[in-house]
Order: sequence, then C-alpha cells, then structure tokens
Amino acid sequence: MKLFATFATVCASVAMGSSAFAEGGYYSGTLGAQASGRSGAFTAKADDITAVSYNPAGLAKIETTLIQVGNQFSYNASSFTRASTTNYAISSNPTVNFSKVKNGAPWQALDPMLGVASNLGLRNWGFALAAYAPPGVSKEEFPVDGGQRYMMVSREVMMFKFVGSAAWKYADLFGVGATAEWIYVPSLKYSIVIDGTNQGRAANPVSSGFDVLATMTGSAAFTFNAILGAWYRPAPFLEFGLSGQVVPTNIVAHSNLAVSPIGSQFGGDPITLSRGNGLANDVTLTLPLPMLFRSGARYRHLEGGREIYDIELDVEYETWSRVNRFTVDTNGLEADGNGQHFDLKQINVEKHWRDTIAVKLGGDYAVIPDQLTLRGGGFYESAVSDAAYANVDFSSGQKIGGSVGASIFFGRTELAIAYQLRFQPTVSVSEADGRVYQQVPGSPCTAPYTDTTACNEHYLGKQGTPTVNAGTYNAMSHIVALDVLYRY
Repeated sequence: MKLFATFATVCASVAMGSSAFAEGGYYSGTLGAQASGRSGAFTAKADDITAVSYNPAGLAKIETTLIQVGNQFSYNASSFTRASTTNYAISSNPTVNFSKVKNGAPWQALDPMLGVASNLGLRNWGFALAAYAPPGVSKEEFPVDGGQRYMMVSREVMMFKFVGSAAWKYADLFGVGATAEWIYVPSLKYSIVIDGTNQGRAANPVSSGFDVLATMTGSAAFTFNAILGAWYRPAPFLEFGLSGQVVPTNIVAHSNLAVSPIGSQFGGDPITLSRGNGLANDVTLTLPLPMLFRSGARYRHLEGGREIYDIELDVEYETWSRVNRFTVDTNGLEADGNGQHFDLKQINVEKHWRDTIAVKLGGDYAVIPDQLTLRGGGFYESAVSDAAYANVDFSSGQKIGGSVGASIFFGRTELAIAYQLRFQPTVSVSEADGRVYQQVPGSPCTAPYTDTTACNEHYLGKQGTPTVNAGTYNAMSHIVALDVLYRY
C-alpha cells in the first residue's frame, strides 16, 4: 500500500470539504430579523445591532441604548442524484444507477445573536458589543454508501463572531464607523470516503473493497477581521451606505486526523502517525476568508418628518477568488504502516472559486407607526464556482429568493420576525464535464495519466480515476428569524 500517497490524499480530500461552512461559500442567509425580512437590503438603513456587520456607521443613528437578542431557525434541504456510470470491472451489466441522497440533518435550531448598543451619553456617537453565529448551514449528513460517498459523508461546523464597534455622525448628513471582529471556530468536523486500492488499472467508480473513511476534527481559536462603513444623506428622502470587510485574512484550523478502513478487503491494518519520538495526528488547515464590499441606496418616504416607508437597493461583491486553494500542513508528521515509514509534507488543494455578486431589494412599511411595520424583499446571488466543480460539501450554484417580515411594538420593546426562502436552481454536471475525481491515492497511475500498464484505458489522459461529481444538485433553505429589541 502506498502509505504516503494514501495519507496525503486523505488530508487533501478532507480539506476540500472542510471549507463548507455554508452554501455559496462559507456563509448564507441574513443576520437579524429586520435585515432578513428585507432580504439583506440593509446597508444604508442599518439601524439596529446587526449594523456591526452590515454597516457599523449606522450605530450612530440609534441615539439610545438598545439590547437585542435573536435566533434563526432553518430547514436546509439539499440533495444529489449521481449520474449513471459504467463500472468497467463488471462485464455482464456494467451500467450502475444511483438513488437520490438527501441531507439527513436538515433542521438547525440554533443560530443565535446577542448585542448591546449605546451612545454612552455622547452626542453623535454610537458604540456596540455583540456576539453571534454567522448565518449558515452548520451540519450535513449523507449515507456512507450513497452516490456522494467519494465527495463527502458528513460535516459539522460551529462558528462565532465576537465584535466591538464604534461610530460617529455629523448631524444627519453623514456617519462613519468601524467594527473589530474575533472569529472563533470551536469545532470543525468532516468525513469522506477514499479508495485505498493499490492495484494498477483498477477502476472502482462506485465502491471498493479497500475503501477508507477519513475524518478530520479541529478548531480555530482566533482569527481577526475588521469592517469599515459609512453613510451619507444628501437629502432627507435619500440615503447611501457603503461598507466593507477589509482584512484579507485566513482561518487556521488546528486539527486531528483519524483514518479507518471500511472496505472488506482492506485488511484493517492500523496506520500509526507520529512526530519525533511521540505519537501525533495533528494537521493544520488554512482557509482563506474573502473580502466583502456592500453598497446601498435607500429612498425614504416622509410625512411630517416621520418615515412611513422605504425602499433600498443593495449590491454586494465578495472576493471568493481568494479561495484559490486550501492548504493542509502536516508540520513534519510521519506515518508508519505495513513496515513502511514516510515523512508527510504540505498539501495544496485547488478549488477554482470565483468572485460573486449579489443584488438585493427590500423595504419597510409602517402600517401603524410605532405599532406595526411590515417588510419584504428579494435577492439574486451569482454562483461561487463553475458547475464542473459542483460538490455536495457546499451549494455552489446561483441563488434566488425572497422574504417577508414584520415588527410589532410594545412600548419600548420590539418583536421582529421574518421568513426567508433561499433556492438554488438545479445544477447538472455530466461525466465529460465533471472535474471532481475519485481519490485513489495508492494507484500507480499518475500524471500525465498515459501509462497503459498502470492506468485504466477508460480514464487515460484526463485524471486517471473516475469522475464522481456528475449528476444533479438541488438545495433550498427555509429560514425563520426572531429578534427581541428593547430600547431605553
């Protein structure tokens, strides 16, 4: 067995999926019930605690003390139907069909937020402290024997942001603000199946007796980021907002790797990992974070100086092209098994992500001023990757959706609720176009994949192993956000 190749590919395969904190990249959905009800069109308005994320300059508009507690509940349905493939190891009936597989953990009950904002008695200033989980899909589970087994079996991620913000405004003309973020990832877990066969010309596109289940578990204690924001009101009825997450940083997750054979012919031989003279199984996974830029324009309809309704149009740009690759560093880890010893090095995994653009339109209408406000909106987000690189580990296609919401006021207390639908139109990939391949690290077939004694004739010149991401992908999220705000 080629132990070094096996272990290196395990690390690489795990890294490819560990990034998937949420669909369309690391995050999805909208923070806060008010912003969620407007489909995220909140950059210019930004007048509650969630301004720390959307536009910290908006905190200077609050002009009071505000306590906000919220949570999001979601149902995240995703499915994959692998395209029929040919198993060349079977002569009688080589065509293999697959059943649809679905996310077995679609319910997410906890996506919390807690914050407080105040001007601290200072005219034209605003300050805030907040802690929240970025909106996203934290857990997915698929069957070990499903058609997606060589892409991902399961993932689970917990992520929190702790932030401090300050803002200042000049009268009602313009304002500026900044947020400092501490990003904390207490748990990251990911599992994938690889084919551990070492046979030349092997072709096992469906399953192998040498299949191995690899699981990486890790965490990242501290990652810093910052958000800058501003707003400008050239006329009472017109307002512009601009903000950006401006630090090109990375999440560095310190992780442990577990490898266990599940195939009937693998033999169950253990793999021992060590560093120096002691046992070790730790690796370091680096995940680049994108920069995010938001701009918004808002029309305010005023009657007697009171805002009756508003309409806002936002455009967001995220530099997901920063995620050109994921890097796994074994930090000098060594592997022993079957009488062999290998030094393990750094593994780089190409991802081919690209920058995305989102357009969001939403607004509020005060049906009964200071008692009942209704809101709604819609959005479109471009795809984070080409369909050729589609994978079950994250929903990478374009997104469309809409939302509705309301706020009910009880004196100083506001109860805000919103429902948002996020939908990915079907993504289809053929075997000819697919660029996610089965990991067969022990195979003697290597680039340029033209050796007919080592490579299966049906995969010559391309990758040397079967395409495993051909098929159809569907994803949809139903999100309910609930916030309680108290002003005094």
